[in-house]
Amino acid sequence: MKNVLRIIPAILVMAALFMLSTLPGNDPLLNSIHLSDKIEHFIAYFVLGITFCIWVPSKKWFAKPIIYGIFVVVLCTLFGISDEFHQTFVPGRSGDLYDLAVDSAASIIAVFAYFLFIRKVKK
Repeated sequence: MKNVLRIIPAILVMAALFMLSTLPGNDPLLNSIHLSDKIEHFIAYFVLGITFCIWVPSKKWFAKPIIYGIFVVVLCTLFGISDEFHQTFVPGRSGDLYDLAVDSAASIIAVFAYFLFIRKVKK
C-alpha cells in the first residue's frame, strides 16, 4: 500500500499539466503568470521529475541510481512528448521542440537534485 501512495503525487502533477495543456492559448489563466514559457516548463517538469523520483523507494535509488535516473528522465520526456503533441490540437497552442528540450533538461536536473537530497538525508 505504501508503494501505491508514492504514485499519487506524480499522477496529480500529470493531471494538472494535462489540464493546463487543454486551455486555449488566449486563456487568462495561462497568461496570469508572467514568467517565460521556458521557465514555466522548467518548473513544471522539475516538479514532475521529483514526483517520479519519489515513486521509487530510496533503497532502490541507492542500489541502481543510474537505472532509476534514466527511468525518471524517460518517463518525463515521454510525458512531455505527449503534452506537446496534445497541444497541437488545442486552439492557440502548438507543440514546441524547445519546450520538450527544457522538459527533459528539467527532469535530468530533478534526478540529480533528488539523488543528492536523499544521499544527504541518508548520512
